Amino acid sequence: MSTIASTEPSGSGGSTAVSVAQTILHRQNVHSHEASQHRLNQQQPQNPSSLNASDVKRKVSALKANARAAKIDIDFTIQQYLYGSSKPSKLAIPSSQVTFPTSELATSAFEQLASKARGLYNSTPPLLGLSDVALDLMFDWHTIKFCTVLNNTTVNIIEEQKYLVSATMESLYGNLKQDRMLSEKDANAKTPKITLRLFLYVPEAEEDNDIQEVQQNRRMSTRKSTAPSSRQKRKRSPSASPERSRPAKRYQSSYRPRCSAAAPTTGALAPLEFECFKMKRVTCLVNDFGESEMVYSEEEEEIMVAKGWQAHIKAGKPYQGYLGQGLTKFVFHGHYNNTDYAILQCKRIRSRDADNEEDLLAELEILHLSQYFLDLFYKRGKEEGVHNLPKMKWNITGAFIGKLTQKLADAPNNGEEDSRSLVFSCFMVLPLLPIGALCSEIKFSGNAEVGVNNDSLGSAVDAYAHHVAIDSMYEMIISDIQGIVTPDRSIVFFDPQSHTTNGDSGYWDHGKPAITEFLELHKCNKFCKALGLDTEVPPLSLSNTIRKGPLRIGFD
Repeated sequence: MSTIASTEPSGSGGSTAVSVAQTILHRQNVHSHEASQHRLNQQQPQNPSSLNASDVKRKVSALKANARAAKIDIDFTIQQYLYGSSKPSKLAIPSSQVTFPTSELATSAFEQLASKARGLYNSTPPLLGLSDVALDLMFDWHTIKFCTVLNNTTVNIIEEQKYLVSATMESLYGNLKQDRMLSEKDANAKTPKITLRLFLYVPEAEEDNDIQEVQQNRRMSTRKSTAPSSRQKRKRSPSASPERSRPAKRYQSSYRPRCSAAAPTTGALAPLEFECFKMKRVTCLVNDFGESEMVYSEEEEEIMVAKGWQAHIKAGKPYQGYLGQGLTKFVFHGHYNNTDYAILQCKRIRSRDADNEEDLLAELEILHLSQYFLDLFYKRGKEEGVHNLPKMKWNITGAFIGKLTQKLADAPNNGEEDSRSLVFSCFMVLPLLPIGALCSEIKFSGNAEVGVNNDSLGSAVDAYAHHVAIDSMYEMIISDIQGIVTPDRSIVFFDPQSHTTNGDSGYWDHGKPAITEFLELHKCNKFCKALGLDTEVPPLSLSNTIRKGPLRIGFD
């Protein structure tokens, strides 16, 4: 066994060993404490799925914030002043809210607000009694005073020239906020918000010599009576339903059945650039008996057509003169007699010049016949005592067919882009349809699909379609009914098709089988019953007609 000898003096050996041991122990403790702190301060590794969830949550929050910033809420109330009065009259119309995209033009938004206000006004029974002329003046958006509401007693008028002209809703909000025109609540809202009060001024009208008396009488008639009433004996008053008792005078159609199957023989955008064309107009007239006639003018006139609209077709959105397209037609911007219009032409790949002219003339005739039957629809409603029909019209005011008197530029070769302003020498000119965030496009029926609508507007449209069949002595029906529903809940119809017993109203016409199918599938609603349409019986000559093949579905 070996022995290790120490070279240190024997007297100091014990104390030196203790000192070294204490130093080592102290350093060990310090190192252990630092290591523990390091472990405690280390970031714990996260689950990859948790990381992904966090990213998604952050992105969703950002998208929601962007969505809030991309729209502006408008809260508005209505206040009315009678003619010659300095004090507002009471209106039982609650406050309403609408939403616009920040990119919406301020002038367009305020025009839609005026239309929305008119719809609310018209739907309040005690306020009925004003003539349409008076309402048109009253709800002209240039006439209404739009004011921001700071508090219950303070409002600020929004000056049209200063704040609305050439402004978007985003810039309008920013300018109103900068000029301290908004309440503190609106200015600090997460979603941009403007609280408005619309001041209406009832005009003096010849037909309404005492508006206040009319409306006062209307209000009094809506109060509950304290006298014994028979209301407890019945569930509802006859006036509350369109199925009211029939007046003694019944409606009679003035339509005259056809004697012959022969068809008639006739962002900040750059300013739009237009091309001028010489043309002559063709208009359509329909007499009291439903007989249509094409009127050819000999006067040469000018029309301006947007240049370069074909370059924006592929983008699929209205831009720089391009307005849209259907299955067979393009729609683009035009200008005639200091008024903007929509110009329609068939697509060149589907039509020749002669086909284009034939189709457009047929469509113009159907448009006018559709309005003719709509006028009779309202006449039937008046004589049958049905007064709750919605306001509807066809888009025909000022409509005509234009035929060039000058040579059209030659079509490009195959494979080359067509940049011509007009593709054919014949074109249809129609009023521009209402647009805006508060307008909605609704298709009520198809070419082969019979309308089966459940809401009040759709039910009225279905009743109108039924009326056309009956009023035309079952010689025609109007199909493919679609329209723009405006903020006041009125409808502007456009682009109809038809089916006739002769089958010659256009390429879309499928004759008697389509009329028979309509009569089989149509379901009478409350308006049909109120107008007496449900009691009409079609002739036997239609009941046995069998459709040989599927009806063509059109969406022009």
